[in-house]
Amino acid sequence: MVRARFAEIMQPGHPGVPLDEAALLISTAIQPGLDETVWLAALDSFAAGCDAPTPEAVAHHLFSTEHFAGNRGAYYDWRNSCLDRVIERRIGIPISLSVLMIEVARRVDVDLVGVGLPAHFLVRAANDENTFFDPFDGGRQLDRAGVRSLFEHVTSGQVPWNERFLEPTPNRDIVIRMLNNLKSVFAERSDAVRLAIVMDMRGAVPELAELEALEIASSAAVFN
Repeated sequence: MVRARFAEIMQPGHPGVPLDEAALLISTAIQPGLDETVWLAALDSFAAGCDAPTPEAVAHHLFSTEHFAGNRGAYYDWRNSCLDRVIERRIGIPISLSVLMIEVARRVDVDLVGVGLPAHFLVRAANDENTFFDPFDGGRQLDRAGVRSLFEHVTSGQVPWNERFLEPTPNRDIVIRMLNNLKSVFAERSDAVRLAIVMDMRGAVPELAELEALEIASSAAVFN
């Protein structure tokens, strides 16, 4: 059921991948029995607490009032990539905190998009190409120059800057990047069971299923 629904919404032609549902389906696959409705309701509750339908108000509510923050002490903890755990623990990594901000904003009719820089993830208003927010750093607001400066810092100047990095990242690509992170974390931890679950979910994404067919089959051996 979980994988089938995930496969449905991750089809290339699917109109608009729902980030909240996709993220929670990944969480449910890793944590069987998770009640997605509880965490969807939590997103609704955060939205209800926003003072105004603006990106600034959403950022202030989540990162000042609700005290969400980047997990700098245990960045590679797998729980940082599961939306339910991010909500419960109030900590996460750039992409999961960005998903949180995008989905709370959507509930107050604020259209935000993800911006998937190499090595970092930001958010900006869909209709404003010059104002960005860094959910990992308390929702700090940045202009384009500030984003470039941040990028050069996190990459230690080893990656050439490209203006294309500022383009919106489609929701479907955000979900794939979340799966990429979980794959890396579980492979590094030698967590064969959870890695197999993530690989199975990757198998529900057509291009990943084709590219990683042997790896997906090999990881599934843990269940045999």
